[in-house]
Amino acid sequence: MNCPGIAQNFLEYESAVKPFPMKKAKGSAAEKNPALSQEFPLRLSELEAELRLCLSRSASERSLASIEKPEAAAVGQEKVVQFRLRKKVYAAGHTDVTYSGSNHARGVRHIRFYAAGNPVLVIEGDFEDQQFGSNFRFQNIEVYAPGEWEPDFVKLTDELRQNKAKRRTAFNKKRMAALGRKRS
Repeated sequence: MNCPGIAQNFLEYESAVKPFPMKKAKGSAAEKNPALSQEFPLRLSELEAELRLCLSRSASERSLASIEKPEAAAVGQEKVVQFRLRKKVYAAGHTDVTYSGSNHARGVRHIRFYAAGNPVLVIEGDFEDQQFGSNFRFQNIEVYAPGEWEPDFVKLTDELRQNKAKRRTAFNKKRMAALGRKRS
């Protein structure tokens, strides 16, 4: 069965149909927000937790040797840890809003980083207090104001991460030595 009319119609149809337009690939959230690509939310949550511990430690026990004069302070109603880094004043703190019926164990945490008394980085996420500490899961950046504070922030959090790695290595060496003595 030869149908030349059908073939001709198909060729006309095929040339008349335009190709389906492909949607332009959207950039990821990290590409759109430089704070995400530089891991600022994770860095801020680590730094704020360490700064709270700095208040109860002596200067020789602190992980952050470059900060000067860490002290408890307040910015508005929020309790923060204020410190100096190369003659600049910074602060970090958090506020919690707990879920009803959770016995203050679960809720939303807002962590803030201040430069010269102004919030320059504010993140929010879910927190859950457990027996061995608090878990924080980042959800959103509320405020990100690029500025001169960023290099200091990155340097400070890099220092914290290096010191944590050194402490972890030293702990593992002690642990392996203790396990070696027990087996002997």
